[in-house]
Amino acid sequence: MNRGLKITFIILLIVLLSMISFAGLFVQDTKFMKNLLPEYQLGMDLEGYRAVTVNVSDETETVYYDKDGNVVDQEEKGGKTEEVPVNSEDILTKENYEKTKKIIQSRLDELNISEYLIRLDEENGTITAEIPEDDMTDTAVQMIYTKGVFTIEDEDGNVLMDNSNLKKVQVGYQNLGTAGTAVYLSFVFNDDSIQTLKDITNTYITTTNEDGEEEKQISINIDGSTLLQTSFDEEIENGVLPLTLGSTSDSETLSSYINQGSNIAVLLNDGELPIQYTLDQNRFIKSDITLDEFVIPAIVVGVIALIGFIVLLIKYKKLGLLGIISYIGYLALLLIIVRYTNLVITMEGIFGLLISAILNYILLVYILHSLKNTDKNLVEYKQAYKKSILSMVLVLIPIMIIGITLCFSTWLPIFSFGTIIFWGVLIMALYNAVITGILFLNSVKE
Repeated sequence: MNRGLKITFIILLIVLLSMISFAGLFVQDTKFMKNLLPEYQLGMDLEGYRAVTVNVSDETETVYYDKDGNVVDQEEKGGKTEEVPVNSEDILTKENYEKTKKIIQSRLDELNISEYLIRLDEENGTITAEIPEDDMTDTAVQMIYTKGVFTIEDEDGNVLMDNSNLKKVQVGYQNLGTAGTAVYLSFVFNDDSIQTLKDITNTYITTTNEDGEEEKQISINIDGSTLLQTSFDEEIENGVLPLTLGSTSDSETLSSYINQGSNIAVLLNDGELPIQYTLDQNRFIKSDITLDEFVIPAIVVGVIALIGFIVLLIKYKKLGLLGIISYIGYLALLLIIVRYTNLVITMEGIFGLLISAILNYILLVYILHSLKNTDKNLVEYKQAYKKSILSMVLVLIPIMIIGITLCFSTWLPIFSFGTIIFWGVLIMALYNAVITGILFLNSVKE
């Protein structure tokens, strides 16, 4: 390909890349235009967060006794009633407070909540949490104070199995062909409970009375709410109880079934909370960092960038112009990668973007300086370019190692910074070795 055509092609590619990155890539979606690029994911320090406080419940429940002192379901003649705290004094311990906090943390982790803070008051058990505001926030709030009691009960309310019998809960799918996809929950019971489940499914085999109604059903309950009443067509020998949530060929309905099943699995897989909590506060807190506070820093950065571009133009002329074009393409590509990796951007992440931008400018200046001090022939240019790239790669390797190390941090601000540094350096090395190289080397006559 002609050298001029190569440069033109790369410039057009950079222009297209920049338009997509900075303006978006929109397609018609029914009545509206939809941007195919994912939205930037902002951290709580930039986006705001939901502040949640839950207190140890001081509620009571009514217990009914018959005349012999046995607990019954309803008030009986000659019996008595008693108001009993839902949380007895003996369970309100520091150990149970800590256990509750760990279960809540595990639930939020399984929901893939990107960033959260949880604080525990060890004196009274009060838990406060800060959670990002997004589509999962309301579900996450429920996970903080929902006890997660699982029971299988007979028709008289006797508990046949509970959380202690569960090993895990899984969401499964089955392709039904033209009928769509079925979503189901699998309640997997521990080894000691396999025989118990087998006995239950034998006892509650599907039978009907004279009116055609099913007899002897069990109910599957979560926190007192009945999920399903059923009997069984056959005994279950493997210790896995499947529960169909629904089947559909509609993608949105399918997604709702999957979310419903996943939330139940998250709620039950870490066991029930040892203490009953009540929701005290649930409100959105705006970020302390407002858009107005970004205006002056953005102007300063823009002016500095403009001065930097002018310096490149004056000092390196044609190569300087190509360097500016290449630099804009680098920023566009980096921002697209940040979007598509769903990286949560914090203030530290923004600092990582600035560092990446500065490093890339330094690399461009170093390359341009090397080429300027080279005889104007293609062979010398190639040698100088390769040498400058190799020298900068050796400098970037330690920075890359630091970025990779910080990627393993569980604290989101550090993770955000490290991940952006990692991508910034990796793209910097590859982009300048290929794209910038094509622009610079094809601008020199043989």
